[in-house]
Amino acid sequence: MGSVSAPGSGRDAERVQVDAFVKAAAGGHELVFRTRDLSRSGLFLYTRVAHSYPFRLGSRLHIELFDYDKTIALEVVVARVVDPGSAEADSFPTGFGVRIVELDEPTRTNLEALIERVRAGSAPY
Repeated sequence: MGSVSAPGSGRDAERVQVDAFVKAAAGGHELVFRTRDLSRSGLFLYTRVAHSYPFRLGSRLHIELFDYDKTIALEVVVARVVDPGSAEADSFPTGFGVRIVELDEPTRTNLEALIERVRAGSAPY
């Protein structure tokens, strides 16, 4: 089965606030982050330890978003970085936004179901 490109790029989909764990892997590194928000086109990932991650703007990552007793596997690219001392960092944790670059139909269905549950007030564990 082939992959389907994620819709658009940037902020073309409504974001929902969600606090979930994400495992990100690239280039032999595997780290655990938390999400700040999520949409059909991307996520914002952060850790309390600023800049302890080896990923940079343009890095391609394989991530696993934890949703109850399963994970949603996504291929993403780092689209923006929130650095300490920036205006955004005054209100939110530092971290990075990722854009989904590959998404097959079953994964899209699982991601959309998670987003709908979050909108309804149920969050992943």
